[in-house]
Amino acid sequence: MIKRPFEQWLCEDVEIEFGINQVNNLPSLTQWLGVKTEAPLTEFTENLRSSLADNVNYWNEDELKMLFIAPFLISFGFNNPPNYRVFTQRMMTLQTATVEATGRIEWLIALGKQTPKRPFFFLQEYKPERNTGNDPLGQLLIAMVDVQLLNEDPKKPLYGCYVVGRLWFFVVLEDKTYGVSRAYDATQTDDLTTMVEILYQTKAYIHQELGLPLLKR
Repeated sequence: MIKRPFEQWLCEDVEIEFGINQVNNLPSLTQWLGVKTEAPLTEFTENLRSSLADNVNYWNEDELKMLFIAPFLISFGFNNPPNYRVFTQRMMTLQTATVEATGRIEWLIALGKQTPKRPFFFLQEYKPERNTGNDPLGQLLIAMVDVQLLNEDPKKPLYGCYVVGRLWFFVVLEDKTYGVSRAYDATQTDDLTTMVEILYQTKAYIHQELGLPLLKR
């Protein structure tokens, strides 16, 4: 029996234990990232970008979270009760015949009122660039595998993201394969503009899954 908290899992460990493999061309990831980036950044988002560019080398984890990530994510209106909600710092437990793992998910969108049910999108880590002592992809993957094992349809894509300082990596787990995007630099206008479109596409996927109208931006 392997007993290990989420933060100690490497992506290689998850691959070996659960039989998943990274692929270079995952259609669901390509589709998610292949959004058009026509709308310029709002003044609010541009101000966040500028602040990140000036301070990312000095912020600790909480400062990165509170001064950039939280206000950036709030601007998308992801907290939409009673349809779905944002949950933060929630514990999850993975239990199989060979693995027992428990960990805290930093941020996720899911059904539920007090307890997250049927997560749609995960965001994990947001470590400052100068303190990356563990494997953020491994932590994200073990959480996504946990949810996949509970899902009625394990082949349905799960969407997630991990953050290291200014860099955002988008991840899709689908059945036994997963794909990881290139690094998107949130201090760069072009990359941040694309990130905005990717996150709006995430919201569109959630509304499509739940049969809800897409809210106007």
